[in-house]
Amino acid sequence: MKSIDQVIEEHGPSVTAYVRSLVRDKSMVDDLVQETFIRVWRYQSSFRGEGSFQGWIISIAHNVVVSAMAKRIDVPTLELDVPPTVDEYSEIDFVSVVAQLPIDQRHAVALCLVMGFSYQEAADISNVPIGTIRSRVSRGRESLREILAASEQIELRVAQ
Repeated sequence: MKSIDQVIEEHGPSVTAYVRSLVRDKSMVDDLVQETFIRVWRYQSSFRGEGSFQGWIISIAHNVVVSAMAKRIDVPTLELDVPPTVDEYSEIDFVSVVAQLPIDQRHAVALCLVMGFSYQEAADISNVPIGTIRSRVSRGRESLREILAASEQIELRVAQ
């Protein structure tokens, strides 16, 4: 088994990106990522090798975020009503666009489209049927198209 430092160095950026896609408060993200790696270290012997180690770690991160939300700890999730910021010199901030998706779609989009997990891996991580993940990703893509189309109109008005 690798040392915890090696595991954090190798998987820290993807865990941070995943948690950040669900939670907006940077200090909360840091706390949740830290709790994820504490659990990874504590439960490393329970990894059975059924799937990727990264998928196992992301599923722990998912459970940490869900637990924090369930305990009603102040976990500020990304606001759904925040419009993407656009000015004549910048492109649309992808994080703010994804932040507008409902949490279930945001989660599926983050796993499949951003992090590159297969539908089956995302279903395993989320502990939902594969059809649910496919549906959420599909609805997420459609929502992203609508958001980007609306943003394009904003961008055109700013540029004129």
